[in-house]
Amino acid sequence: MLDLDGTLYHDDHVLPAAPELIARLVREEKNFACLSNSTSSPARITARLQRMGIEVHPDRIYTAAAATCDYAMQHFSEGGRRPRVFNLATEGIHDMLDGRVDWVQTAGEPCDAIIAGAPANVYAPEDRQLTAIQLLRKGAALLGICADRVFPSPRGIEIGSGAFAWMLGYAANVEPVFCGKPATIFFEELCQRISATPSRCVLIGDNLESDVQGAKRVGMRAILTLTGVTRRRDLVNAPRELQPDMVIEDLTEA
Repeated sequence: MLDLDGTLYHDDHVLPAAPELIARLVREEKNFACLSNSTSSPARITARLQRMGIEVHPDRIYTAAAATCDYAMQHFSEGGRRPRVFNLATEGIHDMLDGRVDWVQTAGEPCDAIIAGAPANVYAPEDRQLTAIQLLRKGAALLGICADRVFPSPRGIEIGSGAFAWMLGYAANVEPVFCGKPATIFFEELCQRISATPSRCVLIGDNLESDVQGAKRVGMRAILTLTGVTRRRDLVNAPRELQPDMVIEDLTEA
């Protein structure tokens, strides 16, 4: 299991040895997958990786956005009816669910679930945020793509999907369900997709909370790479459940 941002790349820059590691896994026919708390679709991630010289098939990529779509389809398709969904997230959510759900557009329509990404996303302007609050107060479920408080962007640190979902939930008195890392359902679904047993998996990631904690919860071994969020000094006071099995400087040591 390979995390993406902070492990294979940062912004649009490839991190050391990332293309070589992927090429080796493919050449040796190893079972592997790439995972991310991205609000984008696997297809869009594949295109982004290709621009950086990394070739990964969409079937080997699982994002928090994909996990949220899976959750919506599994939990709101009662009696064969298509889920009624309000997209407060991204184009990636629209790509993956278009034609499979009935899109809700106004506060007066029946709605099963709100999918919330980060507030900077194209489907989350202020007027749609207000519509989402009204729908939530009428009984719609709140699905947060991931529980990240913040995320790095070219503009600096921005409000993450988790912080945004909790804000909406507080306003509507609804508790969000999070589908991305470190949620157990995310890792279990990914293992099912690639026919892998968690105890036989190793995850390499850069974040103690979302990568290391999530992996260890389901019985995976976890390797921390120091190319992203976490620094070596962060390990000193980290609790046991956040301690990785190994620490590497970058993927040249993988």
